[in-house]
Amino acid sequence: MGPLRLIAIFKLVKAFVLVTLLATILHLLPRDPTQTLLRWALTLHVDPHNRYVRALLAMLLRVNETQRALLVVGTALYALLFAIEGVGLWLERAWAEYLSLVATAAFLPIELYELLKHSSLIKGVVLVLNLAIVLYLTARVRHRRIEKKTPPTTQRVVPH
Repeated sequence: MGPLRLIAIFKLVKAFVLVTLLATILHLLPRDPTQTLLRWALTLHVDPHNRYVRALLAMLLRVNETQRALLVVGTALYALLFAIEGVGLWLERAWAEYLSLVATAAFLPIELYELLKHSSLIKGVVLVLNLAIVLYLTARVRHRRIEKKTPPTTQRVVPH
């Protein structure tokens, strides 16, 4: 399996994760999110007084309806972008390489900022993978441009 297919799988996995997150958000919207989170914590045998559960509860209490709607729309659009990139790359379309190159490169500064603000191994790995994707796709795009500019060599047959 080539690097382009691996990038496609990576993009599709990210789309799946975001769709799962979106489904969770939509599941929480019509209900009281704090009660749902507490029920999940108890079901999963997580201490409801755990600092992570408490931080999530505090965040949920601060989110208003407008922010939730923006979160849903943003997550859906981001998942759609990843899905389009993944399918296009899987099908080895040139437009998908350009789209992925621009989209991935555009988010690198944000990912770097987030890593510096709250470092974690996962954020670091994702940043490194996305940087590698940008470098690989840049090389592919440049190579394709050079091939288009260079006329194919033809051998001239000289009659005897």
